[in-house]
Amino acid sequence: MNKTLKEWFTNFGTVFSILGFFATIYLGIFYVPTWLQESQNERKKNAENEILQSVKELVFSDSTFSLDELPSLIRAKEIGLKESFPLSLEDILTKTEESFMEDKFLPLTKRKELINKIEQIKKQLPKEVKTVSEKSESKSWLSWFSIVISILSVILGIISAFIKFKVDKDKDAEIQNELQDLTSDKDLFEYGYEYEKNIESAIRKRQDLLIEEEQQGLDKGIDIVFSKGDNRYFVEAKYLRKSKIGLSTFQKLIHFLKDKSGEAWLIYNTDLTPLVEEKIKEFNRENKAIKIFPIKLPKSSEFPDKLNMLLPK
Repeated sequence: MNKTLKEWFTNFGTVFSILGFFATIYLGIFYVPTWLQESQNERKKNAENEILQSVKELVFSDSTFSLDELPSLIRAKEIGLKESFPLSLEDILTKTEESFMEDKFLPLTKRKELINKIEQIKKQLPKEVKTVSEKSESKSWLSWFSIVISILSVILGIISAFIKFKVDKDKDAEIQNELQDLTSDKDLFEYGYEYEKNIESAIRKRQDLLIEEEQQGLDKGIDIVFSKGDNRYFVEAKYLRKSKIGLSTFQKLIHFLKDKSGEAWLIYNTDLTPLVEEKIKEFNRENKAIKIFPIKLPKSSEFPDKLNMLLPK
């Protein structure tokens, strides 16, 4: 029952994480940039209306209104918007005409008079200003910043989830391996003893290898130590019926290898757990004086050939 609940909550957490990734993508790439763009468009629209209202008041009440007064009004709005004003001078004047025509409370003759006044001002526009250039709507830097941050967050989240999944999987594999090791057959000791003795015997038969006898009989995570020339070799043989080489074997080995130099051979007949594989790689990266070499050997009878290949006579 407890295991079922644990699996259910684990799966629920995984699904929730995946939904969180998609929610982050949606908010960062679609919702937030859209909201920022809509907010910016609203500010532009308000600025346009304010400019048009100011121009209408000047045209309506000031008989001396000229084209020279428009740039300063536009510049003031650009400072507030922190970007170029979206309408050209001709656009502003044309929209002002349209706005006057919509003011039904003004007599038609007055509206025509005001529009004619604006037309006279439009004639003063330089040719290049009269041409309305198409302005492509680009997303603000805030929109792009939101998209980049969202994508990076999702990528980091996926990497984090993958690493956590791998670590949890390796830990579960290690626990299952230990449980399996405890339930191995009772005659495992006999097979293990034979496996280790055959490997030791093959080493002793080599006349060019010097055995360090003082190391024998000591249960320190190592079976035999020998040297060839100036190099020392530390051998740990491990026979298992079903389980894999786990952390306990690795920890005993590295405890013995502390402050040693040379090569350590970890000889085994099954496999290494993923966690031990990673630990050996990490150990070899961090230690220059000594390295661990995992050697998979299903049958101890194969070791003499393997030894001759590793250390030619």
